[in-house]
Amino acid sequence: MTIKEIEDLSGMTRANIRFYESQGLLTPARDTNGYRNYTEKDLETLTRIRLLRTLHLSLDDIRAAGNGEKDFEDLLLKHLRYLKEEQNGLIQCQKVCEQMCRDHAAYDTFDAQYYLDMMDMPQGSAPPELEKDTVPKVTAPWRRFFAREIDLTLYSLLWSAFLTLVIGVNIGDSFSLDTSVTFLILSTVGSLFITNLIVLLVEPLFLTFTGTTPGKFCFGLKVAALGGKRLPYREALRRTWDVLWKGYGFHIPVYWLVRMYRSYKACTNEEILYWEEDSVLSLNKGRLPLGICAAIALLPFSLILEDTLNQYAAIPDNTGDLTVEEFCENFNDTQEFFGIERQLNLPPSITSGLAGIPDSALYLDGQAKWTKKPGTPYINQNGDYAPLPEFQFTEENGIITGIRFSYSVENENVRISSYGEVMALAAVSYICAQDSYSIQPDTPEEIFSRIREHGDYFEDFSFADAGISVECDFNYEGYDLVFDSYGSAVLEPVYGEDARFSAEFSMSAR
Repeated sequence: MTIKEIEDLSGMTRANIRFYESQGLLTPARDTNGYRNYTEKDLETLTRIRLLRTLHLSLDDIRAAGNGEKDFEDLLLKHLRYLKEEQNGLIQCQKVCEQMCRDHAAYDTFDAQYYLDMMDMPQGSAPPELEKDTVPKVTAPWRRFFAREIDLTLYSLLWSAFLTLVIGVNIGDSFSLDTSVTFLILSTVGSLFITNLIVLLVEPLFLTFTGTTPGKFCFGLKVAALGGKRLPYREALRRTWDVLWKGYGFHIPVYWLVRMYRSYKACTNEEILYWEEDSVLSLNKGRLPLGICAAIALLPFSLILEDTLNQYAAIPDNTGDLTVEEFCENFNDTQEFFGIERQLNLPPSITSGLAGIPDSALYLDGQAKWTKKPGTPYINQNGDYAPLPEFQFTEENGIITGIRFSYSVENENVRISSYGEVMALAAVSYICAQDSYSIQPDTPEEIFSRIREHGDYFEDFSFADAGISVECDFNYEGYDLVFDSYGSAVLEPVYGEDARFSAEFSMSAR
């Protein structure tokens, strides 16, 4: 028989027949073309199913009887008891309704407890209807987790944008080995405070005006008040506070994991979470592919965006035509941005490491002279290393058109540390300040790294960007290139040989 024929004979729709096939209650044979071929036995099975469903037997009971897992007679006896209980309940409901009609009960004044006492119900029991009268509970713990992580990542990007574009902080700068434990603790506490503060400031606004957040939207989640409207700001703020407290433990290490685990268990057990008491979470399951794509794409996107923000933060404050004073300000700011806290003519090995000697960076004053910052420690060089070079400027109407420095020494017992960072800082301070400069293809960090690498190994180089030509020439003999334990290079004079060294560095507009 075809599907059309068995529809007519069984009195069922095609959708019914397909459904029972999907439930494993019916397994028709197929012909050579793959079409279903129903038999008289299939028709008999469908007729049985129709009868038993009419008698209100469940699909599980019908399946168990068909598979022989349960005795059919026992199922019928059990179902008969259930029907009698339902019948008794319906009779009681009928009697109470009749009594309420005789009493002319009005909705605002009738005594509900009086009529409840008329019904023969076990103490504390509730009708099945009350079990269905609940707010729909959305569990989906993993959707909710990744939606929250997307939101936290976006909030973090907001903070990164503020740090880089407003304050000019190098967010890519890592802590050095000699960073104090106290500073690390304070930084961690400050980071936790800022993270929680941003969530409290931003998320309630999203919930109040849109009913969702970017992460929730991607995964098809929406938050509403119990009445179905959007949450008022105060309720949205309280909900967000409760999520941070009970759900994330305010991101406090270890405690965060405890709160997350407890929330996960409560969610999988379909419990009402602490922050859900006054709100309803709904789910659009069709958005799952969008959420997965967003979660996968967010990590590389956030890394690229943070790096881009960091490059913009590295651009000096003074741009365009520079005076000597403005160049010096750029140099000092760039030195701080790249976290250089030592005298640039000394190798890092002297001031780095757990046993390092305290040192501080020298800064350029308004006339490009190296000066010390009051109240900070400095290493006394005692002539062991070559001095910092003095910048010389070519100017036109007070505007810099060229910058250079040179240094030479002959037959003196002087070590020469790398000039890489001095040249790199000067290049970023001047090139990246030009109106024609763009962070692509050469970012400030790439310019800094390229020039420092050549300078660290005392290699000649030439480089041009944003209309500025950079050149450097090194000449030396009678020196050994020695690498210390921190990777920088130092030229040391060879005993008994004539030692000569010279360096020429220049930047000029093309």
